[in-house]
Amino acid sequence: MSKNPKYHIKPISIIIVLIVIIVSTGCAVIRDKIATKKGELIGQNFEITIYDHYGNKTLVIDGNKVTVGLLENDANIDESASGYKSGVLEIIVNGSQMFQVGNTIIFAEKGLDMVEDFEVPQNIVIDKGGGFVPVDRLINNIQNKLGEKKTIIVLSQTGIPIGVYQGKDVYVKVPENLPKITRMNIDGKSLYIHRANYLILDTKLIK
Repeated sequence: MSKNPKYHIKPISIIIVLIVIIVSTGCAVIRDKIATKKGELIGQNFEITIYDHYGNKTLVIDGNKVTVGLLENDANIDESASGYKSGVLEIIVNGSQMFQVGNTIIFAEKGLDMVEDFEVPQNIVIDKGGGFVPVDRLINNIQNKLGEKKTIIVLSQTGIPIGVYQGKDVYVKVPENLPKITRMNIDGKSLYIHRANYLILDTKLIK
């Protein structure tokens, strides 16, 4: 008596679906790793805002594919080479190239806006809390990885306030492959800050 083919098709179909899911997920991970290695900013569309040392906005650029890295010379690549390492930042926006040195730059994913009419506090009083310092650091590190309510105050390199971002779910990371840049994920949106002073506070500290 011949077996009904449908009993063979079902397990095979499940296996095929699982393979497709694994392969597609793996490719996504690989693409993300490659993009990060190349210095591609993670996000959909970015507004790139450049500020001078006094916090004045000097240029705004929009782009949906942004790559950041150092314009390398021999000293960047070969430790035995003479000369200084390049500090020139190379930014490629939608295929167009731009070089810059020294300015403060904020790469904000579209939909991530600065808080309007926010007054930077002069004094913060912490009435209670805290305990054993290593434990506090461990807890704060875990909370950062999980995401928590944070307020980010961005200042120019001379300490002049530029703007404030807030989020209910904030994660902070310093990418190894992006020079002098801090990356933040604020409620699912990416924010990259280059050459700026900034404060990242638990929002509960600001009354």
